[in-house]
Amino acid sequence: MEEFVTATIVAGLFYAVLRFFKISWYKQGFPPAFIYLAGIFAWCTALAILASVFSFVSMTIDLISSFDTDTLIPFVGIIIVVGVATKLLVDKKKILDISHMIPFLRSAILFQNYDAKRQELIERNEKVQLARAKKAAAERMASGQPAEEVIDVSEESSKGFDGSSAVTQSTQPTTELDALKRGEGTDISELFKSSTSKLPAHPLYQFVSMMRIDPSDKLMSFTMVLPSSATEPNLTQEKLQRIKQGVYQVFQAVIVEQWLKPYSEYYTSLKVSCFRVRKDEFDMTREIQFMSVQMDVAQIRQSRGKPFNGTEFAKIAAITMES
Repeated sequence: MEEFVTATIVAGLFYAVLRFFKISWYKQGFPPAFIYLAGIFAWCTALAILASVFSFVSMTIDLISSFDTDTLIPFVGIIIVVGVATKLLVDKKKILDISHMIPFLRSAILFQNYDAKRQELIERNEKVQLARAKKAAAERMASGQPAEEVIDVSEESSKGFDGSSAVTQSTQPTTELDALKRGEGTDISELFKSSTSKLPAHPLYQFVSMMRIDPSDKLMSFTMVLPSSATEPNLTQEKLQRIKQGVYQVFQAVIVEQWLKPYSEYYTSLKVSCFRVRKDEFDMTREIQFMSVQMDVAQIRQSRGKPFNGTEFAKIAAITMES
């Protein structure tokens, strides 16, 4: 019986620490490498839960095999406490926050980097869609039309004919467009993530961040932080050529994104800054820029459908290598 109580308390403590880790990740309080420590805690939590289940089963078997009052009373007490605790946790779902913790625990157990910002954008986008759908349903019901015709919070649209991610006009945010109309530079990173998270048009989309449109320069710029597998240990010419090919393909994918059409009048060229991840002498992860590529949208459209040619790409795009 003591083993069950001890294992349950240990599991609760480890889970509480993991909740703190997840909250800090949302606030960008931990570097990506910290996922290894979180992974250790996640495995300890899983083992403590298994130990708790095993000890409870053993306790039940012992009670059945050798029934006596001294064993029954503590057992009933534990059942009551567990029942009350379960009821409280069900009523106060935010305490465990299971729905948000599952993606984090999955990443931690596999020792994979947890993209908190991406997860937050997905959840926020789903909430916004649900709120808009409910509002539209209420308006439709008020006008005497069936509400179910407008409630649609499933995956955003479907792929367009050219394979780009599509977002309906009804879900287009207006704040960014308003800022662009005033001639202000606008960050559309959140819009990019929420519009492409479920149906990315290219695998390299997962490394794109900090997307911005500057109407005064007619420029859309973004960064790509590439994984170590693409740039380490040495950034050879072969690897660099593959990265340039990936940039070329990302450019081709971005210009045909349906959700970007309302913004297309505010930029005439795309620019990407490429970063590699390296560790310094203190074993801390650093992002180091090694290349930037800028290309006119008209030139990207003109070369659409053509296979990548490294020599030709250097002629039609401004490629700057960083030291």
